[in-house]
Amino acid sequence: MTTTIKLITHDRVAHADDTFAAAILRIAFGQVVVQRTRDPDILRMEAGVPGTFLLDVGGRYDPDRRLFDHHQPEGAGFRNLKDKEWPYATAGLVWKHYGVQAVRKMHPSLDDAGVDEIVQHIDDTVLKYIDAVDCGVRLKTAGPSLSGLIASFNTAWYEHEEDVFPLVMDLAQVLLTNFIKRYAGKVFARDKVRQSIPKLDGRVLVLEACIPWVTVVAEEMPDVLFVVYPVGEAGCASQWQLRAAVHPDMSPRIKLPKSWGGLERHALARVCGEREAVFCHRSLHLAGASSLEGALYMADAAIREHHQCAELQAA
Repeated sequence: MTTTIKLITHDRVAHADDTFAAAILRIAFGQVVVQRTRDPDILRMEAGVPGTFLLDVGGRYDPDRRLFDHHQPEGAGFRNLKDKEWPYATAGLVWKHYGVQAVRKMHPSLDDAGVDEIVQHIDDTVLKYIDAVDCGVRLKTAGPSLSGLIASFNTAWYEHEEDVFPLVMDLAQVLLTNFIKRYAGKVFARDKVRQSIPKLDGRVLVLEACIPWVTVVAEEMPDVLFVVYPVGEAGCASQWQLRAAVHPDMSPRIKLPKSWGGLERHALARVCGEREAVFCHRSLHLAGASSLEGALYMADAAIREHHQCAELQAA
């Protein structure tokens, strides 16, 4: 008999830390039942019951008994113990103990190293910020934060109060699922990038699909200057793009010729010599052609001009 997973969190205003904590557990376990209350008798009675999680309530952090609060006087610890930076709130605590299970549920084929990397990445880029806001840490943000986004769903003082928790838990799960999928895509893509065969004396890497490649090329392929990949459905690319590779510090290894910048089709073809040229971005980091051969020609022409300019400057 399967134990029903029950999540108990506070009522009234929904916060990012409790909604994301609930979303994590629903990803990890599937169906869950949510009860929202602050009744101390209920919390005391439910604490430690098999299959029951207390989230953001109860005044205790005890993962063995599935108690995940951080409001107790001593808090629930910090990610950086030495400097007492990035305190834990409920979302981070639940992720710390159930993040691996959630990622494995979504991507069972990943090895342990891949799972651990995704778990750490989600904490570093999403959950530690949610926890910080909930713990009162002032963050410099450019625009609305995830915490502010969740808070915006709560009813205003002049509106009839509604329980928005089911809605924001759904939203949190969609967001978290997308964050995990996006980073997992980078992990899955690494070997495909490594197995791709360089062209033009190792200076151009051709990919079979438009997959995440920037970090692998930057850190492991110092001789690659351009990466070429198809845009569109597999097997019927509408365009082949060439993008300048970057150094580990993300600075460009090469730029496309200045005379190409901002040009399209016939105007670009006249200056670059490739009749299938489609466009060149004005920032000189990206261009496109209607065929792989056209993209390779443009990459080769750009590299030759780059070397000629370098030789003239050195003379």
